[in-house]
This record gives sequence, C-alpha cells and structure tokens, in this order.
Amino acid sequence: MKFTLHNLRMIRARLRQNGWVLAELFLVFIVMWFLCDSLGCLKYTYYRPLGFDIEHVYQLELVMGGESRDTSLTNADKFLGVLKKLQQEPTVEAVALCYWSLPMSGNNSFNSLVAQDSCWVNARLIMTTGGYVDVFRMKDDPRHPFREMASGEKHVMLSEATVERFRRKIPSFSSDMPLGNGDSLTVISHEGMIENFRTYRYGNDAACFFYRLDEHMVKTEYSGEWGSIVFRVKAAADGADYRAKFVREIAARLDTDNLFIADATPYTQQQYQFEVMNGDIDKVNSQSVVVLFLLVNVFLGLIGTFWFRTRRRRSEIALRMAMGSTRRQVFGLLAGEGLLLLTLVALPAMLVCYNIGIAEFTIGRTELIATWPVKWSIPRFLLGSLGAWLMIAWMVLTGIWFPARQAMKIEPAEALHEE
Repeated sequence: MKFTLHNLRMIRARLRQNGWVLAELFLVFIVMWFLCDSLGCLKYTYYRPLGFDIEHVYQLELVMGGESRDTSLTNADKFLGVLKKLQQEPTVEAVALCYWSLPMSGNNSFNSLVAQDSCWVNARLIMTTGGYVDVFRMKDDPRHPFREMASGEKHVMLSEATVERFRRKIPSFSSDMPLGNGDSLTVISHEGMIENFRTYRYGNDAACFFYRLDEHMVKTEYSGEWGSIVFRVKAAADGADYRAKFVREIAARLDTDNLFIADATPYTQQQYQFEVMNGDIDKVNSQSVVVLFLLVNVFLGLIGTFWFRTRRRRSEIALRMAMGSTRRQVFGLLAGEGLLLLTLVALPAMLVCYNIGIAEFTIGRTELIATWPVKWSIPRFLLGSLGAWLMIAWMVLTGIWFPARQAMKIEPAEALHEE
C-alpha cells in the first residue's frame, strides 16, 4: 500500500509531465482493446468445433455422359444404384445421398415451419438419406436417431439452433409440440433434435430442418434432380493415397448405366475451396494484416515514449542509487509507476470500449466490432480488456527496462555531474 501511495504522489508531482503520457495510454488502450477483441474472436471462431467431422469424408464427383443403356432408369435410380454399390465397399463406413444439403457447398434451400399457428421460423432444409448424420458424425439423440426417423415431409428433426429460435418465441416449446407449414390440414411431427453445428467455419450455429429420404421418396420426388453423394472412409483404410486408389480400383465398380464416377474429393479440400469462394480467406488475411500493422505501430510508439521518459530520469535514478537504493528497488519503482499510470487510464478507457461495443451491437452491427459471429457479452468485453492491459503492460515494462538498465550502469557521480 505504501508503495502505491508513493507512486501516486510521484505521479501527482509530475502531473504536467505525465498528462501527455496518460492521454497516449488512454488512446492506446482503446486501440489495443479493439485489436485483442478482433484477434480473440478470430481465433475463437477459427478453432471452435464445427459440430461435425469432415476428416475421412469424401464427395463423389459424378459425370453423366453418353446414351443410357436402360431408358427406364431415372436419375434417382442411377444415384441409388451408386449409393447401394458404395455401401458394400469394405473401406466405407457410412454413405448418404442428399439434395442441396451439403455443408460448405453453396447449394441451399430454405423453408419455414410454424408452431401454434403463429410462431414462424425460417431455416435451411436438409433433404437426405439416413446416413447423413453418420457420415458427418453429427450428434443426434441416441434414443431417436435420425437414421431411424420416419421418412417424408410430415416428419422433421430440428437442429439445436432451430429449437432455440422456437423457444425464444414460445418458451414452452418442446418435441411434443406439432409443427405445420401453414396448411391447417398438414401436421408435421417433431421427431427430435440434432446438436449445434455450423455449416462452415466462420458461420453461426446453423438453423436447419432435417427430412429423411427413403428410396421411394427419392424415386418419386427427385427422379429428375441431380443429387450429391458423400461417404465416410474407415480411419484405418484412409490415407494419402486413398483418393488415387479409389479412382483406380473402386470407381469403375460404382458406375451405373451412363452415370460415371470421375473422382472422390476430400471434404477438407471442399472446405478450403468454399472459404476462398465465400471470401472468408481474404477477410481473415485482410483483418490479420490490419491488426498486425496497428499492433506494430502501437508497440513502437509506446516503447519509444517510455524509453524517452526513462532516459530523461537518469539523474533521479543515479541519485536514488547514491542514497542506497538497489537496482531492483529502482526498477520496481519505475515499473510500478508505469503500471499505475496504465491502471489509472484503464477504467475510463474500458467505459469507452464498452459503449463502443454496445453501440455496434444495438445500433448498426458494422464491421468494426461485429466482424465475427461471436456474441457480444460481458465475458468477451472483460477478456478483451484484460488482454489489452497485459499487452500494454508488457510494452511499458519493455520501454522502461532497457534504458533503466543502461542508466543503472553509470556511476552516480558521473550522472549527477552531467545533470
């Protein structure tokens, strides 16, 4: 306590000289909070679990060419033929046929369902066979697995994000509550829930309606449509050469009529391609360059300020050492004063930062703060503030340590003579 009071007296005695330092620290804290918040949200978004697994997952690249040998076969028949043959491959763990439903593909379809005739929720449609959840290892209710859900448009399984949307409007919403599509005669059974997942790395938790397709529905509803087939390879069978081996040895066995297998693309490659096409990679790179540029400028400016400030106090350092202070005590005094200056400006600067965040999320949601899909909250604000304080504290101590160390090497008499 005495140490803090002594430093406060020193700051007050030099209030005129410390005024510009306090002003600089105030502005630097706000900038550093923005940098820490941006970097923290970026890292959190990047490393946050997707909610599904794309390792060992491949998507078939299909080509339709030449005349059909059996004109009675529809596109659905051919896709189902490929699906059945793929299921019999010993290296394959799970397969799925779907329509406009793959994550990170850009092909989407949406619809709305209603609860209690007034609560509408819009979400993406996932129209797929039962193996979809197993291919991507999504987490459904083991008591009501998706693969065993009744097929057709009168049975639906909701993603957790969709359930949360309904519950925000109807707090009592549960799986027992029937849904509808606006037609008073149609009742859609809510069969369960699939835990939260994101359809791509920089997205929010996805709101989806899952419908299971059986063979009859594929043939009657999607006979002329072009589907997508994905499959999961057993981990022991997968490897760097699996793709080439698949094309060389397996693809020919899967060909059905004039539907041919051209390739099997790893889904990790599909993820990267989608992020490039969606602009996420450019967005991340641009954000990183801006943050790095600001960070370097703040680092150099702040270190320079405290370097210059400490060098001007060489005579004070020499006098303290002449009066019996040790190097550790002198450095502790200077460092304590610098950290106290930072702490004094941190509280008003945090107030400004908090109001910036509140304004961004309640008024405009501009690119300044709401860049990443991370919910604005008190923990997010406090973590950003703590990160800013620690970063600036490190810069302050670095700016003090080296010139103070140099000043302590000079004989006290020499320093006082120069003064």
